[in-house]
Amino acid sequence: MGLGNPGPRYRLTRHNAGFWFLDRWAGLLGLSFRKPWFQPFEFCETRRGSNRLVLVKPLTFVNRSGLILERVLGKFDAAPGDLLVVFDQMDLPPGRLRMKPHGSSAGHNGLKSIEAALGNQDYHRLALGVGRPTRSDEVVDHVLGGLSAEEAAATQTLLDWAVPLAHSLWSDRWEVLIHAFNQRDRHPPSDPR
Repeated sequence: MGLGNPGPRYRLTRHNAGFWFLDRWAGLLGLSFRKPWFQPFEFCETRRGSNRLVLVKPLTFVNRSGLILERVLGKFDAAPGDLLVVFDQMDLPPGRLRMKPHGSSAGHNGLKSIEAALGNQDYHRLALGVGRPTRSDEVVDHVLGGLSAEEAAATQTLLDWAVPLAHSLWSDRWEVLIHAFNQRDRHPPSDPR
């Protein structure tokens, strides 16, 4: 599940990093998102052998992302342990990511909403860096603002290698994907080392 805000007004804002990731993944697969009748989310799906991949974009706005979880998990017969949440992270610079099997919300309201819905913090999360604002009182403007040209280039480079990597490993164990992402992010392809 990728976190973001619906509508063209928010499409290029930092808070939509989760949507960017899923849009790129769906594009790689040649899939289009569709909205089920009377449901506040969009999804697309594919299979690899007996494994099913469902990409979900909540339409409830980031801070209320958890409101759709019960419906999504029920519709796709999934458990919280099957869930990977992709979201924007201010503690990482643009072009960097971090994947973890569990942990705190670190103040992210979308993750707080998910944790409230699940009643725990035991779900996988993939944080995409969007950097911090220069002043702490500019947080809302920062996450609802667009990337600079340099940040956008770093983010595109990240998506260019991270989405195909996620796709190649999604049917393996979560630990394999976590290790691959975190190892690769230490020395991303744009790194001259």
